[in-house]
Amino acid sequence: FSRTVARPSFREMSYYVTVDPGSDDLVVGNPLLKLSDVLSGDLRGEYTWGDFGDLAALSVFYKQIDDPIESIVIRDPNNREASGASYRTFFNNPNRAKLVGVELEGRKNLEFLGLDFLEFFSIGANATYIHARVDRMPAEFVRSREFFADVPPASATFPKLESSRRLFAQPEWIVNADLSFDLEDWGTKATLSAFAISDLLDAAGSASQNPAGTIL
Repeated sequence: FSRTVARPSFREMSYYVTVDPGSDDLVVGNPLLKLSDVLSGDLRGEYTWGDFGDLAALSVFYKQIDDPIESIVIRDPNNREASGASYRTFFNNPNRAKLVGVELEGRKNLEFLGLDFLEFFSIGANATYIHARVDRMPAEFVRSREFFADVPPASATFPKLESSRRLFAQPEWIVNADLSFDLEDWGTKATLSAFAISDLLDAAGSASQNPAGTIL
């Protein structure tokens, strides 16, 4: 059990424009960001056996985050260019986010296959499921109504939004797997690993600004 804070990164706070190398999005920091209070609880049970560190484990965890930091896309109506007309920035969502998750982990040495040299090899994997939710802000509902207002019939095409949504940048699941080699006499370790992750919420919403620069 722990209580701590999540601090905004230098990039999230710094008020200058950069280009995200993965997407070419323009990113502007927000110097008004504040800390997010985090309450965490973790419970883990492990079972180990054999001479080579075979392992099976189950973990459950819970997090409660006040004022979580999320990203939003803002469009400048004064900029008519296809590129550069929108940029990303960050804000504190005033609602409390909650995460509940479970992780399964295992590791098995390959010596049981009957070949002596396989005692230096092991396979391992872990899989995590995360249920991460936060309430939507009133602005999200207003923005969605504006966006879909011209789509007839709006109620049939775009049903009412749920009161909560997935937390920004939090995956629904993560899976890792590896094949590892460890020979102490050589002082050598090597690992071949694979990684998979679910889709992430890329932005918590969109907004625009008026000519005076006020975000709507």
